Amino acid sequence: MYMIEHVYTDIERGKKLNKQIRKLYKYKPAMNLFLITFPIADKGMLEIYNYNVLLQPYYKKFDDDIIIVGISSKKDDAAELLRQIVEETVQATGGLDVKSYIDSRYSVIKLPPKRNSERKRIRDITDITEKEGI
Repeated sequence: MYMIEHVYTDIERGKKLNKQIRKLYKYKPAMNLFLITFPIADKGMLEIYNYNVLLQPYYKKFDDDIIIVGISSKKDDAAELLRQIVEETVQATGGLDVKSYIDSRYSVIKLPPKRNSERKRIRDITDITEKEGI
């Protein structure tokens, strides 16, 4: 997953936003977290997803294609934020090419890959056996 550097949001910048972004980095489920992304299937301008949906195994194959443009705490607010992004694009460029407008304006940050819990479990077992001399 990727995220633009200065993500669009309706959440108060500071502690609240940082807490939501940390959940994204840790791939932890979150209540009331909606993401505005570029379309996964390359059809349309932007899409709104509940963050927990993107944690499902089906979306693992799309992980490198997901670019987060906005973060919101309510679906209605996410729709309003999406409208603001499109209006800003139209005012700045005179067109509806949101992707090229955001690409030219913001840099993209790669979120770290999801940790493999199986590998961590094996590492923990190895550490225990080494400590006990097994």
